[in-house]
Amino acid sequence: MTMWPSEVAQLCKEYTGRVYIRKERINQGGYIRGGVYFGCGAPLYYVQDEDGLWDDYIRASDRDDAVAIVRQRYPMAQIKR
Repeated sequence: MTMWPSEVAQLCKEYTGRVYIRKERINQGGYIRGGVYFGCGAPLYYVQDEDGLWDDYIRASDRDDAVAIVRQRYPMAQIKR
């Protein structure tokens, strides 16, 4: 089933499960382990909820900043570091 971004956003706002945040390592060329290019810059974090509703990469200055960004999308979720 395909959902519109607005539908996913609403489900994320109501989501009460766990959301995991993991810092990704970027090599000197700007690539992560899987060979995807992100460039160099602010730290990169991979975010995924336990049900697979949403996953994404975000840039944040540190882990606390990443949590704040994720909290905007998942205000009721349990964020695991």
